Amino acid sequence: MLALVLELSRFTLVLCLRFPRLQPEQKLTEIQRWASKVLQILQVEVRVEGAPPPPGASLVVANHVSWLDILVLQSLLPGVFVAKAEVRRWPLIGTMAQHCSTIFVDRRSRTSARGMVDGALKAFDQGYAVIAFPEGTSTDGTGLNPFHANVFEGAISAQIAVVPVAMRYMDAQTGLPCQAAPFTGEMSLAFSLRKVMAKSTIQVRVHLGDVIPTKGQTRKSVSIQAHLQIRTRLESFNRTNSQSF
Repeated sequence: MLALVLELSRFTLVLCLRFPRLQPEQKLTEIQRWASKVLQILQVEVRVEGAPPPPGASLVVANHVSWLDILVLQSLLPGVFVAKAEVRRWPLIGTMAQHCSTIFVDRRSRTSARGMVDGALKAFDQGYAVIAFPEGTSTDGTGLNPFHANVFEGAISAQIAVVPVAMRYMDAQTGLPCQAAPFTGEMSLAFSLRKVMAKSTIQVRVHLGDVIPTKGQTRKSVSIQAHLQIRTRLESFNRTNSQSF
């Protein structure tokens, strides 16, 4: 816990004092290093399969299981996150998210949804990847909820490719799904953090899917393709785990 608090404090100072002077590539490098360091402190092992997308602007979409997802994706494909509006009010994390140019959205508000698209277009124009969770909520990771197609609007407008990512949290010792990772329901962040820190064998398996071009497509058609890729990979994870057990 002490190591985590120190690392969060250190990075907050970096965000406040150094970030305004850094180039976009340097900012992404700092974020990537920080995310990898925090995962190391939390003893979360990341295993990756699939080819990484070309560098530059893209829309990365993934299934959503935990706040750990943010660290995992930032350690692999650093970029600008789309996050629910309440994250802005989280102690320390909210401040850090704002400094990292996070796009906050209230899905109940049409104005906020429009702001999400504008924020994504601005990030694309600056060469950033935008990372989003189209389910709009977190799950236990065994299945996949329907996607909100409006997440794909900015990528369609800018003709930016979409990168589907599937994530599954496992117990490295047993090979079974990790019960400590999911952050669902009314669980508090503090309670979830305690569960994660009490578990030293968390392994997250990350599959980088095939890049989906958006030229000539609609947000619905791209949403269906991304959902299919991620769902298929999650089902593959489930079959592998069942056979191992």
